[in-house]
Amino acid sequence: MLSVEPNLFFVDDKKNEVIDIVEIYRNKGYGVKYFNADPIDGDDVPFPNTYSDAVILFLDLYYNSDRILDEEKCAEWVSGIINKNSFFILVIWSQDTDEVDKVIDKIRKTERHPYVTIIKQKSDYQNGDNQWDFERLHTDIQNTLDESPELIELASWKKSIKCSSNVVIGYLSKGISKFVFKERLQKIIISHGGSYLLTEDKFNEKQDVLFDALDYVLSSNSKNTRPKKEVLKENKENIYNISSIPNIGADSVLNSWFHFKINDGEIDNSLILPGMICEFLDSDLSRKYGLKGDENFTKHFEPQIEESEKSNSKVFISDICVVISRPCDIAQNKFGKNIKLLCGQKITNPLRKSDRHRNIKTVDKKPDSIKIFDHLFFSEDENDICLIFDYRYILTLPLSEYKTKLHKIKIFNKELISEIQVEYSSYSNRLGITQII
Repeated sequence: MLSVEPNLFFVDDKKNEVIDIVEIYRNKGYGVKYFNADPIDGDDVPFPNTYSDAVILFLDLYYNSDRILDEEKCAEWVSGIINKNSFFILVIWSQDTDEVDKVIDKIRKTERHPYVTIIKQKSDYQNGDNQWDFERLHTDIQNTLDESPELIELASWKKSIKCSSNVVIGYLSKGISKFVFKERLQKIIISHGGSYLLTEDKFNEKQDVLFDALDYVLSSNSKNTRPKKEVLKENKENIYNISSIPNIGADSVLNSWFHFKINDGEIDNSLILPGMICEFLDSDLSRKYGLKGDENFTKHFEPQIEESEKSNSKVFISDICVVISRPCDIAQNKFGKNIKLLCGQKITNPLRKSDRHRNIKTVDKKPDSIKIFDHLFFSEDENDICLIFDYRYILTLPLSEYKTKLHKIKIFNKELISEIQVEYSSYSNRLGITQII
């Protein structure tokens, strides 16, 4: 069934000390989950079944039988509840605040980064006999969040997304039989994915098509569910007071969100999608279709090439290509015998003009056949990537070679691959200029 999840979590091995505050939150209308962290009679850590909408986690520090802090176990509870890199607020009940930093460091190593950590003792909010001062606890947390009015904007956006998803699911399912509901979803899959999905298999591809289509509907409808309220004075003076371009440098992770379809795992090598970026596995392909042998291309990237050829260099260049066959041809399995690919290069840890100490030569103007996407994130090991494509270099491969001679690494989002296709079409259809002599 659809997920109905709590937002607040309590992890504590002394149920009698926190059960009253848990019930207060529940009576106030919050979704709350309590985990008993007792090592003998307690609950299991829920990992890897983390919760998608955890907002506040109240954590009691765990000490072993010798009263030695076990920061590993504390971090295990957090990573079992919170998704990687998700927003959350951490409230730590601790009698010994000197050791809290060890726990926070261990938590961050699991890629869980609390937006704010509030460190208190339970007794700070108790009036005796485990009677909790809810209003003071709630006010302290709220006051901490109010220091960042940007969160109010993001909370409004998040609410509109959740409302929109309910509207979409509500329309798809309302007033119809289970049979019609199923056929409605099947029609979406075939309409957006193409007739080649009229099979009894390809389950993952069908799911991807359905979710992509629903994502499109979601983004369109979320505009109608945004809260209709005045922008706060604090945010008028803060995030919306923009008089100059922020000078915080490139954010490769954020750039990649806007460039690629997010995919944390390995991509199926048989998958054919417009915008699929592939590395050459075959040296013969690199020799025939790689850009490195073209002087008109390499002269513009000479410093990168020279640096990459050094034995101890961190700069690495590989030949790549991107699928530019028409989306409708791929969806209807009408792309012919071959897949159409635009060739380019991937530069890992490229040299930049800001690296003044390296005496880098620069070129003021690049040819209009070259398309560059810079400051991109692929993984923790490849966190500074530049992609370069040249519209003069087009390769077509049979489907069998596409599957075996290329390694699929990333997928451009729909908007970016459409831009590439339009620019390629414009470039390849130019008539050129006859010079007057």
